[in-house]
Amino acid sequence: MTSPKVCRPYRAKTKGKVEPFNHYLKNSFIVPLTASFRQAGLTLDATAANSRIGDWLSTIANVRKHGTTGVSPEERMLQERLALLPLPKVMQAFPLPIHQTRPIPIESLQHPLSVYQSILEMPI
Repeated sequence: MTSPKVCRPYRAKTKGKVEPFNHYLKNSFIVPLTASFRQAGLTLDATAANSRIGDWLSTIANVRKHGTTGVSPEERMLQERLALLPLPKVMQAFPLPIHQTRPIPIESLQHPLSVYQSILEMPI
């Protein structure tokens, strides 16, 4: 087994395929949405982004023709789903939906900073 190595930023060939997707997400979703919010005098936050991501996925991201595979991610998932192995029994106790049109917002597990500050200020 090899040990992990530090890689230079923006080097997709050494870091895997995460950074190209982050770039795509930022330039295709975040930047245009931020611009439209600014025009309306609003600030984009996680709640607003989560409320819009479902439409973006179904109308833009999942239907575009992928540059490497030549098919849309939606079509590719249908093909790959046939080759997926069953979930381990532990995971079967928590069934996951097969297809959702909208993401389910996940609440942050991090408390507001004021909570941590109040803990620091507690007498010992």
